Amino acid sequence: MKRYFFGILIVLFVVVSVVAQDTFYSIFSFNGFTPKVGINDRSGILQSSLFPKLYENRSVRSDMHWLSDHDSLITEFWQTKGDSLLHILRELSGIEWNETEFDIYLVRFYRTLGSSDPLIIPLGGMGDGSSFEAAPEGNRLLLNLIYQLARRMLAQAIQPEDSVMLGIAYHPLMQPGAFRQDNLAMLLALTAAHSVLGYDSTMDAWRSAFWRQHAPGREIFEKYFLNQWILSPDRPLADWIAAESYSSSLVRLTRPPRPSRNNSGNKRQQYVEGLPLKGELGFSVRYDETDRMVVNQIDVTRLAYANGLREGDQFYRVGGRRVKSQKDLIEKILAGLDEGGALVEIIREGNPETILIQPMRQMDSSEYYYLDITEEADPDSSGVAEPDTDK
Repeated sequence: MKRYFFGILIVLFVVVSVVAQDTFYSIFSFNGFTPKVGINDRSGILQSSLFPKLYENRSVRSDMHWLSDHDSLITEFWQTKGDSLLHILRELSGIEWNETEFDIYLVRFYRTLGSSDPLIIPLGGMGDGSSFEAAPEGNRLLLNLIYQLARRMLAQAIQPEDSVMLGIAYHPLMQPGAFRQDNLAMLLALTAAHSVLGYDSTMDAWRSAFWRQHAPGREIFEKYFLNQWILSPDRPLADWIAAESYSSSLVRLTRPPRPSRNNSGNKRQQYVEGLPLKGELGFSVRYDETDRMVVNQIDVTRLAYANGLREGDQFYRVGGRRVKSQKDLIEKILAGLDEGGALVEIIREGNPETILIQPMRQMDSSEYYYLDITEEADPDSSGVAEPDTDK
């Protein structure tokens, strides 16, 4: 009798566990169009084109055989949950799939974590061809696949060839980059992964050493997005983006650096007293009466000023860690720049603030327009910042 009773308990436990794992699916309708997606693990031409020098002395055919021996995790996942995942991404994003079909290319080596268009997932390593870091495995690999799909999902909001342009396409947070669009994609990916991988498996993957290293916008993501923007079919990502003010602290914090408007058309300033002529950041520090480092001099034509640092700002932490010396301060900022950006906590006029020091890059005229117009004023009630065609 006891054995029979315990047998019933075990069966009930298994049934409850299965139901609990599938409860996420009950909130989705699974209606609407999804593209046809194939798994391509035989693209030797793609693989060799990515690393032509490497494959001068290496057999691409043998690497294709290696892929066929190591792609079972993704192929089995896609066979069982691929269609469901495409529906879930559509419903959680609030964006429709516009493309009818595409392939997921599996390669042994790739230069980065992956690509969303074309959708490329490395299974062996990531690097420049001379050395490679091991690619993620298990649920960390599946999270990468979901993340690249989420990035592709967001790209559906902007399809100029099909004249599809959603209102959120003009929002500053939709601008490509580690601290804006990539964080939106990660939020969408993690929320979707909860349904197809399970909450615990998803969060274990996100908290892994691999993803801690390969998510440069993580600090901002966990402060502003994770457990703050709760996605559901009733309030998808598109609604959250549209509701975010163009002048919000999140938008201001993540704004890419731009040259000073006053200096954009003039000859570069050659010398600031107290600063060397060369140097990427362009500021000096002094110690105040509390023995904390304060910005003493700053060059308005260089990176620190372009990212919002100002004379008199008192340094508190960089990347969540206290700074111990001027050397430590600069090293932490430069290390952050190598990862895409350094989050710097300061005290300005007695108030705590945070700035993000990002690398400067060349922008075309349309990007300058985008930064100057849409981030300095909220759009109209439609949520769309329309270009001014009269200028």
